Order: sequence, then C-alpha cells, then structure tokens
Amino acid sequence: MPNPFRSFVKTIFGFAAVLVPALVAGTAMLNLGGCAFQDQRLKMADYAATGRYDIAAKELDTPSVQSLYGDNSKLLWLLDRGSIAFALGDDKRAFATWEEADKIMDLWREQPLGDTVASWLLNDEVTNYIAAPYEDMYVNAMKLLVNLRLGRIEGGATVEARRAAGKANLLRDRYLKFDSALRQKDSKAYSQAVAGMPTNLFAEATSGGQFIESPLATYLSAVTFAKSGEPENQAVAARRLTEILSAQGSLVGNVNPADFATMGDLQQDSANVLLVAFAGRAPIKVPERIGPIPIYTYPLYIELPKLKTWVSEVRSVRAIAERITPATTPGPQLTITPASADNRIETPMPLIEDLGRVAEVNHQRERPQIYARGIIRSSIKAAASAVATEAVRQSTRNSKYGGLATIGSVLAGLIFVTATERADLRTWAFLPGTAHVQLLSLPPGTWRIHMEYQGGAGGTVFTTPSETVTISGEPTQLATVIGHYWR
Repeated sequence: MPNPFRSFVKTIFGFAAVLVPALVAGTAMLNLGGCAFQDQRLKMADYAATGRYDIAAKELDTPSVQSLYGDNSKLLWLLDRGSIAFALGDDKRAFATWEEADKIMDLWREQPLGDTVASWLLNDEVTNYIAAPYEDMYVNAMKLLVNLRLGRIEGGATVEARRAAGKANLLRDRYLKFDSALRQKDSKAYSQAVAGMPTNLFAEATSGGQFIESPLATYLSAVTFAKSGEPENQAVAARRLTEILSAQGSLVGNVNPADFATMGDLQQDSANVLLVAFAGRAPIKVPERIGPIPIYTYPLYIELPKLKTWVSEVRSVRAIAERITPATTPGPQLTITPASADNRIETPMPLIEDLGRVAEVNHQRERPQIYARGIIRSSIKAAASAVATEAVRQSTRNSKYGGLATIGSVLAGLIFVTATERADLRTWAFLPGTAHVQLLSLPPGTWRIHMEYQGGAGGTVFTTPSETVTISGEPTQLATVIGHYWR
C-alpha cells in the first residue's frame, strides 16, 4: 500500500524543488550581501554624525569595503568619498571623485531595462543607484565650490555654474516622465500613494511638479559670474535666486531673502573673499514597513524608504578676519596687528539653504512615485505567490495532507515576499545639513580667518581652525574659505 506520509513529502518537496530553491535560497544570498552593505552604510552615517572623516576615508579605501558597493552602488561611494576628501581639504581628489560621480549620474539618470525588470521582481536596492534629485543638484554645487577654493573660476566654476542652471529643467522633465508612466501603469495604486501626501508640500513651489531648486548653487553661480566678468549671466542667476527664495519660502529653510537682494549689483571688485560654513548633516533613509500580513493565499508586505532628519545644534555662524604681519623676530611666527576697523572684521554669515530640508521636501515630492512602485511591486509578488499556492492546492486536493501543503505554500510565498521586498536606503551620508555664506572685501595684506558656530543659547559650540589668505588687491581675486561642523 502507498505510504500517505511519503506521498505528502513527495508532493511538498516536488513543489519546493522547483520554486523554493530558486526564490528563497537565491534571495537569502542577496540578503546576506545586502545586510553587510547596509551595516557598512550605517557605519558611514555614524562617522558623518561624529566628524570622523579620516576613519571613514581609510575604510572606504579598503578593497573589501569597495567590493560591497560593486558597480550598482559605486555612485554612492563616489559621493561620500568626495565629501570626505573635501572636508579634509583634499580639493583635487574631491573634484576628481565628484567629477566621476557626475558622469555616472548622466549615464544612470534612468534605469536600464534589465534593472527595471529586477526592481519590479525583487527591489530597488539590487539596481544601479540612481541619485536623488537633490543629490544630482548638489554635486554640481560642491564641484563649483571646489573650483572656487582652487582658484579656478574661468573654465572651472563657470562650467559648473552653467551645468547647475541646466539641471533643474532636466530633473523636472525626469520627474514628469516617471510620474506619467506610473499613473498609466496603475492609476489606482498611484492614487492610494498620493492620498497620504500633505497638501502643503505642493503649495510653495516655482510651479507644479517641479523640484525644489538649490539657492546655494544659484548664489555661488551669481558670485562666479560676477568675478568672471559676465554681468548678463550674473543678472540671470541673481534674479533666479530672488525668485527661488520668494517662491520656495520656508521649504529651503529659514532664509531671509533680504540678505541676498543685492546679488545682481555685485561688481567684479566688490568682494575678494567668499566664506561658506557647512553645519549638520542631511537626512538618512530608514525602512517603513507594512506587514507581513498573510491574507489567505495573498501575502502582503511592503517596505518603503522614509527620511530621518536631524536638527543641527547650530543656529547662527559668524566669521572673524584679522590682519597679520610678519613677526619682527626671526622665524616663521606671525603676530596679529592691533584690532581696528581695518584690521579686524566680524561679520554674521546668513543662512543660504537648509540642505536637509530641501532633501526632505524633494523626497516627499517623489514619495507618491516611490509608494506607488512599492505597492505595485508587492502586488505582483503577492499575485505570483497566490497563483503558486493555488497550483499546489489543486495538485494536492485529493491528498490527506493537501491543507498542510497549501499552508506550506502560503508560508513559502510569505518568506519570498519578505526576503526580497527591501527598501532602498542608499543616500549621500556625508552631505552637509545647512549652508551659511558671506562675501568680504578685505584690504590688501595677509589675513587669518576663522568661523564661529553658535548654538541656540548664543554660545559658541565650535570654532574652525584659522586659515591664512593673502589679498593681492586684484579685482578678479576671490579667496574661498570653507568651514565644516558635523553637528
């Protein structure tokens, strides 16, 4: 007589031999690599939060760590490695690294067909990392700033200023294209995703469907064109800055438009020192999970990226410039001349942009697309699992253990869905949180400049190391001093 238990085992293992090894075992391997990668990214976020740039640099340069990024996440490695080099004062490496990142952004602004299929079947993390719109904007702003610190205005900063101006239109087109494609693919899922969006996020914008543009990039562009002797381009950038601050309002932070109202009047010889103070850090992504919930044969599980924002302890920044003269005694010492209106200058540095806030708002604007894609992808997986479970149920309906076989199939489907559905948490960890700026016109001579970051109570929470600059008096000169404080 046939053994019922043997028959049951045969049925279950026949199903498992076809489906489970291909799905569960394969996705388990993906998860092992994915967990190691996500752990490494958490370490990078911790290094960014504590200002350990030197340790982060050594770790990212390790071959074993680079292998975790592979080709899919190489862009992410480049963004962070460029930021670290920039904070450590290695401007040439920072520019070369961000230049490579910018080229990858141009190539990978849209997913290739193979990656698109993989993202629908598995998750977004297995695909090439496509930079978020704010990351796409800021890489040009940072390259522009590096060029200014290196003294490369003509053919350097001017090139980046033009590229930054053109990216807003390109990103807007990309947004509208993807938005339309998702509406057509599943209008019901899209409507469900949009339903939970705060309406006030869309109230203050340059026009419907546009991303928040970067005041920092536009401000730097106006300065660049003023120093390069291009008044027409400077006027366009200054006007655009005024429009951005007026239209986007608090979406770019607590910026006072009056602080930048005269950028169109800036002359080539009006300023010879540019000060930029970065503070805090941009948001990171954390998973937002729905489920897992088995609805009979339909396993529901959705994992979506959610931004976690940080509030910097810095409320204001001021810069102090002191003129120095050669010491009267032999040796390399320097002495500070007596303080006076000509020899010591203190100036506030107004906020130009809350980069973290801009990242948050741009993510919110993309969230309907992200949520709709997650809902659709989860539905595809759940439907496939339900079909497989129905096939098992039909093939074992005459078996004593048919019910157990069906339950086993449901569980296998649930394991597959939860193992493969993973939020894409990749983001630029070392991007600063806020930017303060100021322009100075210093008399010729040698100056020592530092920045003081003030907290909410008004006390100084951090002082940058002093940087020495020599002012020649040439109208085209622009010495650029940059400060970093990670909290």
